[in-house]
Amino acid sequence: MNTAKETIIEVFLKLLNEKNFEELKVKEIVQRAKISRSTFYLHFADKYELMDEVRRELNDRFLSFYRHGQSYWEKPVPLHLCEHIMKYRSFYEMEFEDSNATRKLSNKLTVYLLQAFGDQDYAIFASYGTIGYLSFWVKDGFAISPAEAAEKLLKIGLTNWSKEVELEVFLNKETN
Repeated sequence: MNTAKETIIEVFLKLLNEKNFEELKVKEIVQRAKISRSTFYLHFADKYELMDEVRRELNDRFLSFYRHGQSYWEKPVPLHLCEHIMKYRSFYEMEFEDSNATRKLSNKLTVYLLQAFGDQDYAIFASYGTIGYLSFWVKDGFAISPAEAAEKLLKIGLTNWSKEVELEVFLNKETN
């Protein structure tokens, strides 16, 4: 049995599938949740506070895939990420339109990747690359399946970027 707060969040996410956040009214949320307005306001000051709570919760779920090593998961982490985004697609369609929210998520992911890899430059590159790719996938209307997107993301992540270019040769060309 869900708590009122969980019900509000669940209904809110369903309503985001049907209409734009800006058009959404608290009245619609409480009607669909079958709760009183006072119950809504016990948990949230307004729909913006509700959105902040949903953002925190979904970003936390997103980042949770990085809290454990790959051996913890039965599937590759990129597949979990893509399935998570697909499940909450209406939220991420809106979220990735907001450059500030996208940047904040990238920065949070950087912290996790820094702990995992111990290299700040790699963490920044991998974080912004991951979020950038996922954002493109969402904005492209989920043109490929979560499994296909995860496979491409994994391939990108495993690419040896120095395979064809020797760093020393590249740097010498840049300074000449």
